[in-house]
Amino acid sequence: MARQQSRLTIAPLVKASLTLSTIMIFEHMEIVVASEKDLHEELLSLYRRTGEATNYWPNYFLRTVRTEGGLSVAKKLLGPGKVSAGFDRLIEAKRMDLSVESIALEPRFSHLFTKQELEVAKDRLSSVNEEAFPKLKTPSSDIDEEALEFLEGRVCKITVNAYERDPRARDACIRHHGTVCAVCRLNFEDRYGEIGRGFIHVHHKRPLSVLGDEYKVNPQKDLVPVCPNCHAMLHRRNPPYDVEQLRGMLKNFE
Repeated sequence: MARQQSRLTIAPLVKASLTLSTIMIFEHMEIVVASEKDLHEELLSLYRRTGEATNYWPNYFLRTVRTEGGLSVAKKLLGPGKVSAGFDRLIEAKRMDLSVESIALEPRFSHLFTKQELEVAKDRLSSVNEEAFPKLKTPSSDIDEEALEFLEGRVCKITVNAYERDPRARDACIRHHGTVCAVCRLNFEDRYGEIGRGFIHVHHKRPLSVLGDEYKVNPQKDLVPVCPNCHAMLHRRNPPYDVEQLRGMLKNFE
């Protein structure tokens, strides 16, 4: 049975907590009404995603979600009172997008919570400095729109930091995960035939720029195959979105 979809109006309470770019995305799309099971799976994956992004592994959170259920745990965390230790850790890591508060305010999950719980989430996030949230990369806007001619092709010298990649890590990733995009499930051979066989990008879940020298990459855990489009979208923000976040965005269009 196909997942039921309905057009949702973003409540002012939820809308106030979203960035302008996110509002523009959600206001003109069919938003999937996520189930309690969807939220449970989201919070289970949050343990791994938080650990990979921040090196903070919320073990008690994981055990509680497994035993009590994701919605029950989220509602307890959104009750009045002091925030959890994990909340402060996410502020330090500048990854408040991984907080239960941020997830509860997502349009696909917000209907699972009461107005009071959403108020708590909004108030907590609004009290946090904006530097604690990842920044969306925006295209360059320094273009003279009145220019009649554009010159391209001139050779210029550019100095950049290049991070060494081991092709053996890529090969090991593909052997384990295959060549299907982990986000949109695109298989290039199925789409383009012979010329697409074996083609796929490999994404580092943690950017090479933050791993340090001689970091030992685990191809099964640190790398994931993605198509070029999804790879570009993962890097539309700094730090990058994680695979589950982008996959969740795509589900809104299914």
